[in-house]
Amino acid sequence: MNYRTRLKQWLIATLVVWLMTGMLIGFMTYNLVSLTYLLLMMAALAISVLVSVATLNHTQNEVSRINKAHSRTKRAVQEQQLKIDRFEYEAKKAGELRRIVLNSTQEKDHSLRSMADALHNAMDEIMGLLQEQPDNALEQMQSRTASMKRYAGDLQYLARLELKSELPEYVELDFLSEISRLIDDWSGIGKPRKVKVKLDNHEEQLVLHSDAHWLENLLSRIVHPFIRLNEKTQLVIHLICYLDAELGDALRIEFSIDGWQFADEQLKRLLTEYVSVVQDGQEIGPGLSFVVARRMAQMLNGYLDVANSGTGLQALVVLPRNSLFDDEAEELGAY
Repeated sequence: MNYRTRLKQWLIATLVVWLMTGMLIGFMTYNLVSLTYLLLMMAALAISVLVSVATLNHTQNEVSRINKAHSRTKRAVQEQQLKIDRFEYEAKKAGELRRIVLNSTQEKDHSLRSMADALHNAMDEIMGLLQEQPDNALEQMQSRTASMKRYAGDLQYLARLELKSELPEYVELDFLSEISRLIDDWSGIGKPRKVKVKLDNHEEQLVLHSDAHWLENLLSRIVHPFIRLNEKTQLVIHLICYLDAELGDALRIEFSIDGWQFADEQLKRLLTEYVSVVQDGQEIGPGLSFVVARRMAQMLNGYLDVANSGTGLQALVVLPRNSLFDDEAEELGAY
């Protein structure tokens, strides 16, 4: 029951009480006073009734005015609170974007410095090989030169990603067909090192909205270093679809291989800087492969992690199964 209904009820009750009071006074004084006095009392009673009704009406109007003013004030407070919340949200998001851009800039600086150091070290090694002239000097120089060309290409591609010169074009993909084709190619690469590639999958079908070229580039940058670092072992690729707390419907791709393990110092730099591994004069390290792969995963709105397992290495790629970017990812793409 609102205040208007209550006021109407009070008004009716007041009129009834005044009417009954007038009737009672008239009945009690009809034979005691003259008609003139009776009419005067009834007139005074009627005036009292009118004053009471006017007072109730004025009270009702005043209450209505106060309620309207209260509603306007409440609405204004809510609007100001919404503005404050929006400003806080935008400030928080701007801070996150600045942090991401700063981290990205720092990673590029680290990569450039690491690349310069790697090139410097490679030239020293080549000069040393020329002076010592071992039996396999030419083979080692070819290996180091090829690795430098590969790392220079990675650095160039990383710059293209940072400058947004290349962006994914999303289409609906049959991921199981795509990964089967890639596994055939990877098995051919692993054959000289006797590394087998096995797919562990329990999904009957797997539809993914993504860019086939980007997926091949991203996953190959994980598989190729894993194969180069190991021999006479098996690379297992495990697929599973699940609901991620942040990404929603997501695809989890896990790579695991027994054999080589990175040192703790190398693991800290694996996703942000150049990492070199020389074995028997041959460069087999990931270089910038994981750095580029991590950035590609981020631009696909997912993430990448590489770590030592109990018996070797493992890498985890998580990607959303649809192509819907959140507001933060879209704004980051503008930088």
